[in-house]
Amino acid sequence: MAEPVGAVGPTEAVEPAVAVEPTEAVEPAAAPAAAYLQSHLPARPSRHWVINAMFACAVVVGIFAVLAVWINRQVLDTNSWTNTSSQLLADPKIQAAVGSLLVNELFSSVDVADELKSVLPSQVAGLAAPATAGLRSLAIRVAPQVLSTAVVQKSWRLANRTAQLQLLRILNGGSRTVSTSNGEVSLQLHPLLVQLAAQLGLQQQLATVQSKLQGSSGAAARSTVQQKLGVTLPPSSGSIVILRSSQLKTAQNIVKAIRGLAVVLPLIALLLLIGAVWLADGWRRVAVRTTGWSFVAIGLIVVVGRRILGDALVDSLVEAPSNRPAAHQVFAIGTSLLLDTAIALIAYGAAIVIGAWIAGPTRPAFALRRALAPSLREHVGYVYGVAGLALLLLIAWGPFPSTREPLPLIGIAILLVLGIRALRRMTARECPDALIGDIAHSIRSWCSARRLDFFPAHSTVPAGGGDTRIADLERLANLHDRGALTDEEFNAHKASLLRPQP
Repeated sequence: MAEPVGAVGPTEAVEPAVAVEPTEAVEPAAAPAAAYLQSHLPARPSRHWVINAMFACAVVVGIFAVLAVWINRQVLDTNSWTNTSSQLLADPKIQAAVGSLLVNELFSSVDVADELKSVLPSQVAGLAAPATAGLRSLAIRVAPQVLSTAVVQKSWRLANRTAQLQLLRILNGGSRTVSTSNGEVSLQLHPLLVQLAAQLGLQQQLATVQSKLQGSSGAAARSTVQQKLGVTLPPSSGSIVILRSSQLKTAQNIVKAIRGLAVVLPLIALLLLIGAVWLADGWRRVAVRTTGWSFVAIGLIVVVGRRILGDALVDSLVEAPSNRPAAHQVFAIGTSLLLDTAIALIAYGAAIVIGAWIAGPTRPAFALRRALAPSLREHVGYVYGVAGLALLLLIAWGPFPSTREPLPLIGIAILLVLGIRALRRMTARECPDALIGDIAHSIRSWCSARRLDFFPAHSTVPAGGGDTRIADLERLANLHDRGALTDEEFNAHKASLLRPQP
């Protein structure tokens, strides 16, 4: 619904426009009013539909923009990848799942039962199998404790950083030290495997297997080592393959697309919102408010979609119920940056909506503008100082990733300056005679009138009360002339003062 811009007060009524025949001349005094009404007519119905369509497209494009930016920062940024991987291994549920993986890797690499038979007396050699099972259970309990140590956490962080750097080099076209053909990118968990073997007393056996493997060449030699030592060891133990050379071209195309979309989609969404506001001639304040609600809608859709799709994705990919808690934690930590971005959009959108409300025609908004008018007119430097202090507090707090980056902070500072300038012009036009203390005096007068309404028996007129009543009436008339009191408030206070006292 279109709203008049530049209304003097919330209680003023706009007189209906009088139609002028084409042959009639407009009086000079009426020309400015006619020009004002003509310039503030609401948008045509066809343009209104176009603007609404632009807002809807901006919301849809904004959702995909958030996803593209999240993937670009989460997967293709080394620091974000490394920090997220550190948070993953620090989680107890993930520690238990990774510990089980390492225990299975260790016991499949080293034939623990055969090792126990070689050291046990022949009379109790049959206890090797039960002892191996007990050692395996002990390893499953010890593994999470090993993974929580500082040494293992550092090894895990280094392994993830190395694998991610290697992955980016290959996706960017390779280098002299990284091949892009007949190879693979892998995450090396061998340091973690060594730490776990040391805690279980199997470090020597694992080292023997590794030395034998390194001394052999080819699959035939590896088979001979496995037969002699009684082990089953893959070519690279403790290794998780991330990318194979056969997948390289597809992965490179996807990376290029993500990097391009992370720039293009946010730009398209912003241009759609700016264009919608620009086309909304006559009701731009409402369009700005709709822009804020669009940000809120994008953030809420991403938050709800993350919750619903995350649960469905984990439940469909992880078949073992015992592994689902760890998988849910992986998804939650891996999409934490996405959640932060969505919450930031909700907060920014709410700030835009509040700013549009302050500029609106409601009585609380007008009272707030009148209260701020003297400071904006006489002490605007202090207002800018308070806004700058609030921005510094926001930077120190840093609730969102965007509040820790230069470009978004510069944008927020520019919007703050523009908002203060617009509010200053509006209050100068609406409340040119507002004084500091008018609102407080109006509130005291309103409270006094309400007190007289509820407790009329206690209202007595002291000696010389006639003069006091006349002074109160003059003060009420002055406040009413300056716009601090509406007609209804003025009549209510006047009736309270003129009410006959018992």
